[in-house]
Amino acid sequence: MILDKYDYLVIGGGPGGTPVASALAEAGKQVLLVEKGAGLGGTCLFEGCIPSKIFRESARRLRELQESAEFGLCLPTRDVHIDWSAIQERKQSILHLRSIGAMQRIRQNPSLDVTLGSAMFLDSTHAHIIPVSDSPVDIEFRQAIIATGSRPFRPPIRGVDNRQVLDSGQILDINHIPKRLAIIGGGPIGVELGQVFNTFGSEVTIYEAGPHILSHVDQDLVEHLQQQMAADGIDIVENCHIKCISHTGSGVFVEYQVDDNPSVHRFADTVLLVTGRQPNTESLGLENTAIEQTPHGIQVNGQLQTKESNIFALGDVIGQPMFAHWATAQALSLAKNLMGHPTPFPDADYNTMVIFSEPELAMAGLTETQAQSRDIDYKVARYDYKQDARAQIANQARGQLKILYTSGGHRIIGIHILMEGAGDLMGEAALAVAQGITLEELANAIHPHPTLTESFAIAARTALRG
Repeated sequence: MILDKYDYLVIGGGPGGTPVASALAEAGKQVLLVEKGAGLGGTCLFEGCIPSKIFRESARRLRELQESAEFGLCLPTRDVHIDWSAIQERKQSILHLRSIGAMQRIRQNPSLDVTLGSAMFLDSTHAHIIPVSDSPVDIEFRQAIIATGSRPFRPPIRGVDNRQVLDSGQILDINHIPKRLAIIGGGPIGVELGQVFNTFGSEVTIYEAGPHILSHVDQDLVEHLQQQMAADGIDIVENCHIKCISHTGSGVFVEYQVDDNPSVHRFADTVLLVTGRQPNTESLGLENTAIEQTPHGIQVNGQLQTKESNIFALGDVIGQPMFAHWATAQALSLAKNLMGHPTPFPDADYNTMVIFSEPELAMAGLTETQAQSRDIDYKVARYDYKQDARAQIANQARGQLKILYTSGGHRIIGIHILMEGAGDLMGEAALAVAQGITLEELANAIHPHPTLTESFAIAARTALRG
């Protein structure tokens, strides 16, 4: 029996589902939002970007204490006791506060019902809802939006199911700091958490299958970052094939092979597996609809529409790029279009990304590799933060800025920064790329002194003079 009818069913209460549900409800539509987890927020809040950055902030503060003498601060000792349980408690407190706040805000709208539980399509207009603390119910909907996110991918490596092999979500709940941490995967998560645990005292080794870490990021800047990681004692093994993980006493042996060389065994007490993510589509009942999917995600057109014309999908569940801010951008555009306000959908050429490494590595727009693959005639404006007043004051003068611009019209197509605080510079970078402003316009903008944002104008003026 169908008990309830809704204009929209939104499955997934993360950074994609929550904003689209809120926007539609604010427009007066009757919306049901179903979230399978413990609360609203999705992977980003509970298992991803927020908790990992909480760890990173503690690691950054520890580095600052260790470098205090360079600022003329003579502390009684440079040995700082790390209270891991306090760090975990702080993490849980922040996550709880944000989750509760999200639920309180969303429940202020009478047009929006929230159910913690699961949803399964019965057909293209009906779904079976199974609440966590109530009886199941069947509903009818006019349109639906799938925003169920993704989860860590576990490759078919022998021994990968060992209890000492953790994924990116599980390691955030670890009850101790590993003495020897082996990280399989040299992407953003592996680099970020590798540096965090290295600062906390772990011996860290990163195993990367490709020829270099962070393969989709500007490689000039990655080389600078990799030098810093090596200086900090992080061992990076590239062109590496993991053959197996075998349990031994208090830890594991990671067996790997580099190119055609003989296999090597290396001991670790904890393994972090960060080899990509896969979309959450199980138990959605997609087989009861015409929706098509591949191992990379649900198939959609340029308007995020599936093969069922009244069902849409967004965020991680449709594949790369998998970023919280990307899902939110898609959600807001979709909501406007569904409300009859034609709005361009997000263009990946204008997307932004921040890797919260030490120092941070951030980008907006195209990389040089992408520009070259499209036969774009471009030039590069550069800036070395070694000369930057603000960077020198903060003792962070070890970064680089690259601005990609077209040779003809000087239109900015990409901005890449390696610098502590690079993430906070991405707002201006994103605007410059999205609006296609010129090098001249960037050079003429008045930036305050002394700030890191001056680097944009100085790099632009230098390029124009050259």
